[in-house]
Amino acid sequence: MDKQIVPIGTHPIEVGFYKLPTKEVVRLMENIKKIVTNRLPGMIVYGRPRLGKTTALKFALENLPNYLQSPIPIFIANSNSYRVPSEEKFYSDLLYDFNFPFVARRKPGEMRNQIVNLLKEKAETSGTRRVIVIMDEGQNLTEAHYQWLIDIYNQLDRSRISMSVICVGQEELLTRRTFFLGQRKSQIIGRFMTHEHRFFGITSQGDIKSVLRCYDSAEISEYPENSNCSFTQYFFPEGYEKGQRLEKDTNIIYRHFTDLRKQHGVTSKLEIPMEYFTYAVENALKIYGTHGEKLEWITSQQWLEAIKLTGYIESEIYMTLAHKEVKE
Repeated sequence: MDKQIVPIGTHPIEVGFYKLPTKEVVRLMENIKKIVTNRLPGMIVYGRPRLGKTTALKFALENLPNYLQSPIPIFIANSNSYRVPSEEKFYSDLLYDFNFPFVARRKPGEMRNQIVNLLKEKAETSGTRRVIVIMDEGQNLTEAHYQWLIDIYNQLDRSRISMSVICVGQEELLTRRTFFLGQRKSQIIGRFMTHEHRFFGITSQGDIKSVLRCYDSAEISEYPENSNCSFTQYFFPEGYEKGQRLEKDTNIIYRHFTDLRKQHGVTSKLEIPMEYFTYAVENALKIYGTHGEKLEWITSQQWLEAIKLTGYIESEIYMTLAHKEVKE
C-alpha cells in the first residue's frame, strides 16, 4: 500500500469510533449471556472511570444477538442526575433515549405505559419475549428511580415479557447497594443488584499485548472495508511489510507506563483505563504514521511522548490524591 486511500481525518483511528473485542469485553459478554439466558432481572457493572465500560458494553451488546443466536431487543438510556428526581423527568428521558417519536409532556402513568408498550412491542416482534435495558451512569440512580424501574418490570411481567436491567457505572454503585442493604430495600437489591460484574482496565503485559494484537489484525481492525488492511498496516505500511507489529512493542509500552507511575509517586496497583491506553495508541499512529510524519515505525521515545499526551499520569495523580483525602 503506497498511497493514501482514505481522506485525512476520516480513518476510525482519527475519528475515534471503533470497538475492539478485548479480554474484558469477552468476559462481560459471558456474564451478560448468563443474565439473559437465565432471565435474571438485573446486574450491576462497575469500575473506576475511563475504563471503557460503556464502549465495551456496546460492543458486547452489538454482538450479543449473534452470540446467543437470538435477536434480543436492547435499549440504552443515560441515568441523568437531577437535584429533584421525578417520574416525569425519568420517563421522559427514557423515551428520548429509546428514540421514541414525539416525546411530549404527559402524566407519568401515561408515559410509563408508552415505555412498557414500546418494550413489549419489540420483545414480541423479536419472538424472544425478552428485552434488555442498559442504564448508563447507574451510580446516579436513586431509590425512587429503581422503584420506577420495578413498576415497568412488573407491567411487562404481567404481559409475560422478561426485562433484564443492567446498570453500568462507577464504584459508587457498590456504595449504593450497601446503603440499600442497610435500609433493607430487598426488592431493589433482589431485582437489580444481586449479580455484579467488576470491569477491569489493563493490568498486565498480557493485557497490553492482547489489545495491541487487535490493531495489528486485519480480521479485527480492517479498514477500509474489504481491504484486508489492519489499522497498524494502514498507518505504517513499510514497517508492517518488514514484520513490525504493535504487539512486539508490548514491553516498551508497559515499561513506559510503569516508569511514569514510579517517577510521579503513584503506588497503587497498575490498572490502565482503556480510554487512556487507546489514546496512546491513537497518538502514536496519528502523529508518526502515514497521516503524520510518515515514519517507518515508532521509537521508544515516541511511544513515551504518545503516552504523555493522553493525560494518563495526571489522572493517576489526581486519583491518588482523591483517595488520600477520603481516607483522611
